[in-house]
Amino acid sequence: MGKLIPAIRPLPASLLLLATGVGALVLITMATLALVPVLVTVGLVAALLLAAVFCGWAGIEGLAALERWMESDPRFKR
Repeated sequence: MGKLIPAIRPLPASLLLLATGVGALVLITMATLALVPVLVTVGLVAALLLAAVFCGWAGIEGLAALERWMESDPRFKR
């Protein structure tokens, strides 16, 4: 049975490893930078949904307070 991996001389092997390392660095950096807009968008959507929930809750509480005030104020008892 012969060798499955041919022998590579040291200089080409080191250049190949250097190119692979630089390529991995570039690919990982580009993938990370590509994720930034996605993460910002997810954060903004989450903040918008949370703000909508709190604003809705505040509106319901405000209407409940207005109703209690209108029921207790003598001007509205006529």
